[in-house]
Amino acid sequence: EKSGAPIGKYVFYTFSLEDNPSIYAFVKYFSRSLHRSESPLKPYQSHQFLVELKNGEFQKNSIQLNSSPHNILESMASSIDFTPPPPPVAETAESLQRNNYHGTGSFQRAVDSKDVFGNASRNDVDHLIWTAGWGAHALNRRQRQQKLERNLLHFLRNMNPNEIKERKLNRIGASAAALVARRAFQFSAVDGTGLGWSSESLKICLDRLTSLYDEHKSKFRTDNFYPFRLVLSSDEFNLKIDLYGGVIMLNPAATSLQWLDTLASVTDDSKRVLKHNRQILERNLATVEDALGVKVKKGYSCGSREYHHCMERLANEQSAVDSERSDESSLSVALNATVVIETEQACRRGKLRNDGNFEVGAGMGLHQIRTVFNRYANRSSELILEQKKERDESEAFADRATYEFGLQRVYKVSTAPMVSYEEMSQALVYLLNKDEAEKSAIRNLLVGQTVGITGRGQTCHVADDGSVVVPYNFS
Repeated sequence: EKSGAPIGKYVFYTFSLEDNPSIYAFVKYFSRSLHRSESPLKPYQSHQFLVELKNGEFQKNSIQLNSSPHNILESMASSIDFTPPPPPVAETAESLQRNNYHGTGSFQRAVDSKDVFGNASRNDVDHLIWTAGWGAHALNRRQRQQKLERNLLHFLRNMNPNEIKERKLNRIGASAAALVARRAFQFSAVDGTGLGWSSESLKICLDRLTSLYDEHKSKFRTDNFYPFRLVLSSDEFNLKIDLYGGVIMLNPAATSLQWLDTLASVTDDSKRVLKHNRQILERNLATVEDALGVKVKKGYSCGSREYHHCMERLANEQSAVDSERSDESSLSVALNATVVIETEQACRRGKLRNDGNFEVGAGMGLHQIRTVFNRYANRSSELILEQKKERDESEAFADRATYEFGLQRVYKVSTAPMVSYEEMSQALVYLLNKDEAEKSAIRNLLVGQTVGITGRGQTCHVADDGSVVVPYNFS
């Protein structure tokens, strides 16, 4: 009635008639107005309904829809002589027990203690303590489970060696399928890592792409797709063919005919436009890098077209070929700092990254970028030196661990959660400082494998390429 939605002619309700089994089981709602029209019920209207008894007779009753829900249900219950059940009996204070875990999966409540007035009552504070008792136990049990999952020796002993072999073979199969597809279409590269799929699933997708070429290659409007690069991504793009970045986007969830429509739209003119745009970008990029004295690259959030126009605008803004460089910018050049161009919406003010590189927006000018250099140049040099020192130390520990445990290699996992070089060194030092008995056991299980170090929050597991991945805080 409140929503105004049309109501059907009949509404059925089932009642539990344990106290009076002589009365039959369901109630039918209807009204003459509903027989004539499907319009919503009017407020403050009296409607009639029939009760079909067990002996087949009908009992006519009426109901007032302007009453409260409690009165409506009460009148319905009285019409069928239904006695409502008695209210629940309140628990006494002596019957309440606290949560007490006995180790067998059962929980009991202990009798509450009396309050300051001598009354045995269980208030909200007692309930909170009772709930926190179980929550603390669950938390401790989860912490013990996570510690066991981060135990490297326990993981290696329970690991299935066939799983590593299978994943390595799947990775080889996916690489071979990508090579076949790249040579068939003559792409400059084929990239499907952004999907996050397993190698087995990615191989199926690439085989499907190769089958499309074998079946419909006569429908393509160009002999080859070089220098375009193919990217498989589940993201949606307005332009699936990027003439600035040289990328063709295909959604793996699309049909083969949809892939064909996208690939058939590439022509020889598209390749000429792409080559022309790349020549302009290289020329403008050289001008901007010469003006700023640092290397410039496109950030993740900046699109190819936006990056192209940004470089063109900055090159036009640079009036003199031999522009003056500040001492701070020269210092950043000596330390191989890089300027990362991000989209204007994501970066409105220049800042310094943790790796010592500068991050600026695509809408900033040369003067604003130089101001960022002058502000963060000293800190940038410090961060780059610290980063280089930590990287050299982690590489030295990785070489030592590779030699002592007979590993193929030790690498830092680049995907989230990120791990720093300092955390990687911490994990390798912990591994190298274990006692000889445990090191011997780990060496026998890890020999010939590839080990990856990942960030906090992960457990020991086998990666898609068959490498053993451990968190830096493993036990």
